[in-house]
Amino acid sequence: MNTQLTVPMKVAIDMPRQVDDEVAGDIEKESVFVSPAIDRIVVSEDGKSATVVLKDRRNLDAVMDKAARFLDVMAKQVSGYEIKVFFETKRKDEGPYQRDVNSGLVERGWLHDYGKGQVAYNGPVLKLARLINEKAAELYKREYDATDGHFPALVDSETLHKCGYFDSHPNAVTFIGNMVEDFDAIEEFRAANSCSEGAHMPPQDHVHMDGMCLNPAACFPAYPTLKGKRYQTGECFTWMGRVFRYESRNISGLDRLFEFNVRELVFVGTDDYVKDVRNRALPLVEELASFFDIDCKLQTATDPFFATVSAAKKFWQAAQEVKNEIKIPVLDADGKTTNIACGSINLHGNFFGERFDIEDTEGNAAMTGCVGLGIERWVLAVFTQHGYDPDRWPEAVREKIFD
Repeated sequence: MNTQLTVPMKVAIDMPRQVDDEVAGDIEKESVFVSPAIDRIVVSEDGKSATVVLKDRRNLDAVMDKAARFLDVMAKQVSGYEIKVFFETKRKDEGPYQRDVNSGLVERGWLHDYGKGQVAYNGPVLKLARLINEKAAELYKREYDATDGHFPALVDSETLHKCGYFDSHPNAVTFIGNMVEDFDAIEEFRAANSCSEGAHMPPQDHVHMDGMCLNPAACFPAYPTLKGKRYQTGECFTWMGRVFRYESRNISGLDRLFEFNVRELVFVGTDDYVKDVRNRALPLVEELASFFDIDCKLQTATDPFFATVSAAKKFWQAAQEVKNEIKIPVLDADGKTTNIACGSINLHGNFFGERFDIEDTEGNAAMTGCVGLGIERWVLAVFTQHGYDPDRWPEAVREKIFD
């Protein structure tokens, strides 16, 4: 092998226009999906240029052309929208934030990181995750009498297509494949792995994909179950959802997982009903944050869409103010504060009502909305803000987590 082809190299490239820190952050995060030959793209501090860090020098012109096209569409994003803050809680705990919680939990044996966006946990971490989920479910039951349920982790591609996910977030989809129903192909796979030291994957033509995917958003499996329903007012549903989003090299401990849990609330019905539920959800999130005694704020936000549609979809979300994000500060391994998104409150308009034949009693497509709480990120945030000393934790939480 020619090692010169795989030695990392950096290539400077001018930005199509100067970008601010918000757009620069989106560019750097989404750059892992530009090309297998690119390790990352780093935007300069002044936002006028970028550095393309290459893992492979082969087909350099084609790779750089792809990087230039990516930067061109990402730079079209309009940022600097007015951010509205709906509430901000302040913790009573006066102790310092705990840095590098991921490593601290691993050292204590409470967390095992498999290294590919999957984690196992036990002890106080497991108890805290369960308490966050149970407390949120309790609030939804109290406020809305929400129906508790369960939905599968697999979702078919037709549902994802109807939900618009392939158009908005194609890079995050995980398809499920199985061995083709062929005696020789299956035997070849079996024999290759019977005495091998490591796993041998089957060739691509021996793997069949029948359209099943790992669910990338907790709310999606609910909508097919509502097909044909007619609402005079509305209804709320809640459950713990298993969610899978492919994050490539952006995976990082509890901060950004491939597989995680979400306490979901979906509300469907008339426009007045959905708006009312959404408005009443804001103080519920505030109550949840206060129960765990954490710094937290709820503000307007936009989603990280795929590059070619990002500018248009972010503009629409910001203009309509349909997404509110729960931001909670944590510290990374270097002690830098980052406000991570630990959940969101969303309005969908009549999009899912039209796609899944859900109506009000007048025949109009029903409105929907949802609240999603990322359980593992809440765990990270609570340990960051209270550390490992039980005495710093609020009593109602401490007695359930540390016994």
